[in-house]
Amino acid sequence: MHDTDIEIILHAGAHKTASTHLQNRLLENENLFAKAGCSYLGPERIRDEFGTLWKALGRSHTPLQQKSKLADLAAGQPRLLISEENIIGGFKDLMNGPNRAMIYPKALERLTRLALLVAPNPLHIAMAVREPCSYYVSVYNQLLLSGRFQTWERFSKGLDPTAVKWSDILRPMAEIPGVVEVSIWRYEDYHRVFPQVLNTLLGRPPPDIPPQLEKRLHAGLSERAVQACCTWHAAGYGGRLGAVAREDFPISEANPKFAPWPEELVQDSWAAYGKDIDTLRQARGITVLE
Repeated sequence: MHDTDIEIILHAGAHKTASTHLQNRLLENENLFAKAGCSYLGPERIRDEFGTLWKALGRSHTPLQQKSKLADLAAGQPRLLISEENIIGGFKDLMNGPNRAMIYPKALERLTRLALLVAPNPLHIAMAVREPCSYYVSVYNQLLLSGRFQTWERFSKGLDPTAVKWSDILRPMAEIPGVVEVSIWRYEDYHRVFPQVLNTLLGRPPPDIPPQLEKRLHAGLSERAVQACCTWHAAGYGGRLGAVAREDFPISEANPKFAPWPEELVQDSWAAYGKDIDTLRQARGITVLE
């Protein structure tokens, strides 16, 4: 690493792994991070000011202009923390990709381009993973909440949670030229490893930032709420049906959460997920926070 290099840490999601919670905590405390030598660029600024991360980083600029752009974003700090889960793909990739057993099929191509764009600055990728059955249900909930209705049967057609391996993208990710390290954590461990996550993102012991984990930003949908969405859509209603249904039928003892996968499949998925995490623990260039 050269003296003039800016160390770039990319928090790449994944979606539905408490990324919004983490981004909110980062945004609320970015002044403290600056004192720790780290500048923060989150999705709010990326999307409002630039449109995309590619534009924020000056992809269409000359190398000299691009270097200046990166220095401006770092604001004189030796580290630039970027958080933008859409860099590895969006829900459309998960819904319509040619290989539904692979999460984020375009992630490696996009991250390779990103590493080339920011070179010779070293790139450290940080990312959370989640048990596939729970992950896909959360993605489906989010589609309904955002007004992109489809039935669970259509959404889940061709999906096999037991075949999903996060290691299929994370191990090659660690081999991308310019990527110096990949740090991951399980969504299920997020509450417990929150201090380690901050330490990883900042590269040093972070300021004292309480996680405020008691507040859930994106509560899921109840079984009855999903049924209501289907009924309303069949009757010709549109818009953010999921948001209305969540308000009318929140998760409670009387309205259990939407859980469409057979229990045996869920158990098999958890077993496969555990083996996948074991694979990642042994992978070169990957650190599992736990």
